Amino acid sequence: MLNDASAATLDDELARHGALVDGWTRAALAESISPEAQRLAALLEYPLGWRDEHLHPLTVPAPAGKKLRPALVLLVAQAVSGEINAAARNAAVAVELIHNFSLVHDDIQDHSELRRHRATVWSLWGMPQGINAGDALFALAQQVVLRDRSAQAAAMAAELNATALLLAEGQFLDIDLQQGQTPVTLDAYETMITRKTGVLFACACRLGAMAAGANPAERDAYAAYGLELGVAFQEQDDLLGVWGKSTETGKPEAADIVERKRGLPAAMALSLADAPTWLRSVYAETDGAVDPRMVERIITHFDQLDLRGRVEQRVEARYRTALESLAIASAREPARRYLTAICAALVSRRT
Repeated sequence: MLNDASAATLDDELARHGALVDGWTRAALAESISPEAQRLAALLEYPLGWRDEHLHPLTVPAPAGKKLRPALVLLVAQAVSGEINAAARNAAVAVELIHNFSLVHDDIQDHSELRRHRATVWSLWGMPQGINAGDALFALAQQVVLRDRSAQAAAMAAELNATALLLAEGQFLDIDLQQGQTPVTLDAYETMITRKTGVLFACACRLGAMAAGANPAERDAYAAYGLELGVAFQEQDDLLGVWGKSTETGKPEAADIVERKRGLPAAMALSLADAPTWLRSVYAETDGAVDPRMVERIITHFDQLDLRGRVEQRVEARYRTALESLAIASAREPARRYLTAICAALVSRRT
């Protein structure tokens, strides 16, 4: 059981859980990768933030996210039973590994050379090794979640793999949207983003509940909380991709428009029956950056439609729905307080 952290801030709690997950993940890598392939183990530690581009160990880990998904596993487990057991530990590590597997492969598919201000795996070691690294992270997640070989572990592995398949569906739908194979509509966006982002948040919460012995209704309530949280997280990300400040996001201004991303603002604008022909033409193209003057025109059009306000309303509504599901789950304190605080923090995030 974790120490009582009732006085800690949410950032403190997430950092504490992140440190625990890092320790457990390091142990899993050390136990699982054979002596003959230690360079692979080092390569896998790179996207986790533990090594530099020369695969030298870092004294201070590089930025690797807040590890929100594994933290949800641990917080939900505590919300159900008041403690973190071995099943919850294994599930948290597996969820973090699946998340990083998806990012490594996503960078290859998007030809992205940077993630979290660092060179991506494939850009340093090539696509073959990038694909292999992602596969290894996926396989390691299976080993970890099935560590105790119990019926409970098998059920949790089935949940994790059903989610991984939905992630693949989401990535397929996203690629189709970005390549212009699927018309950009609000329905298409919601279907895609639920799978690409929402389901792993839902899975993290369900696995935490399963690990702690929650009943089926409680599992469903926590999963519903996670799903709304995950979709809202991505919708807020799409808002920042258009209106976020580069000094806060670390990305260029209006990056999603420059790159013709078919995110939520674009989907909402293009779903309107009277969407202008010039806007449809811009998003019908799939290659090259959008001209700066056209970027300004698109932002002006989005502002005239009050899309920023409408996206903010959607995000806030999703967080309210998430909190309603949390209430149904009858979560314990102090975990309930942290799960509630996550909603408040993500709805106002600027990075």
